[in-house]
Amino acid sequence: MFPVMNSASKVNGILFCVMLCAMFLYSLPAVFAFAGTQTQALSLFLDGKLVRKFEQFYDKQLFLRDPSVELWANIQHAIFREGASGVVLGRDGWLFTNQEYLQPRDLDGNLERQLVLIDKVRAQLAQQGARLIVLPVPMKLDTYAAHSTYAPSPQISGLYEQFSQRLRERGIDTVDLRSAYLSAAADEPLFLRNDTHWSPRGAELAARTLAGQFPELIGETPYLTQAVSEKEVTGDLLNYLKFDPRLAPSYFEPVHIQLYETLQQSRNDLAASLFGEEAVSLALVGTSYTRIDDWNFVGFLKEALQRDLVSVALEARGPFQSMNEFLAGPAAQSGELQTVIWEFPLRTLLAQRQIPSPLATPETAQLQ
Repeated sequence: MFPVMNSASKVNGILFCVMLCAMFLYSLPAVFAFAGTQTQALSLFLDGKLVRKFEQFYDKQLFLRDPSVELWANIQHAIFREGASGVVLGRDGWLFTNQEYLQPRDLDGNLERQLVLIDKVRAQLAQQGARLIVLPVPMKLDTYAAHSTYAPSPQISGLYEQFSQRLRERGIDTVDLRSAYLSAAADEPLFLRNDTHWSPRGAELAARTLAGQFPELIGETPYLTQAVSEKEVTGDLLNYLKFDPRLAPSYFEPVHIQLYETLQQSRNDLAASLFGEEAVSLALVGTSYTRIDDWNFVGFLKEALQRDLVSVALEARGPFQSMNEFLAGPAAQSGELQTVIWEFPLRTLLAQRQIPSPLATPETAQLQ
């Protein structure tokens, strides 16, 4: 005997068909919108990437997506007092990246592997007659542990000194920025409350500390930094807060920073008029701490050292990829550089991913 469809089954079947038709009609605009943005649809289809790309596009367009994400985030915050994966909620509206809490199992091995790569950079620059100075940027968690809900582990707290000591043992010059940061942290915000990066004040202190510890780098080209405007910063850590701001308004309070501009002052001395512009012998290699203009680290360093410099920095790529870019570029091959300053966020030592070797060529990037 065949199964007999009762009235309830008929209603369910009709509702299911109506829902399918409604979703089909709802999806048509998304399909056409997606098709209009694709210029290499055939190649993506043959590679098997087109369907995945459409899924991601459609997921972002789904009308239930944002309310569902916010609802789950509200529940997560109400029960566990947590944000999305990637952020750790601190006290007084402070946010921290979870990267600074995640300690790799083999921290010593991680540290040693990166020290080997840094030593290779030192050796390569030495062959070209250039000196390497590493500027380790302290971790926000270490600097403002008082604002953290969870205290950093002793290994994390001692990592800066351990890294600096290991660099010195290899004959690599390093800037002790942590001591200056811990001394000034209570007086002014050296890191942004809602961001992973330092503030302009933190960048300025880094520049002044470097100049104080390496006075031989100070030149005679006058630079002056002036405040030009103010800006509200939407910190990168806010991207991980999906819950309703009314549940914890302190994390969403705006953060304002002063924007600065550094300009070279006019020189009327005889040497400048006779010989013109002198060759740039100083380079700065860095990450988003250097690359983002809002922090004005390049400008503060020019002012502190009273000299011009070449800057190579990449955002969201890490210090080794930036060094890769520098070593493969014309500045490193010019033969005019005498000193290379490497801005190096300490939390890079906690990375558990493959690190690109700083000995790459323009044609290929070797992976270590």
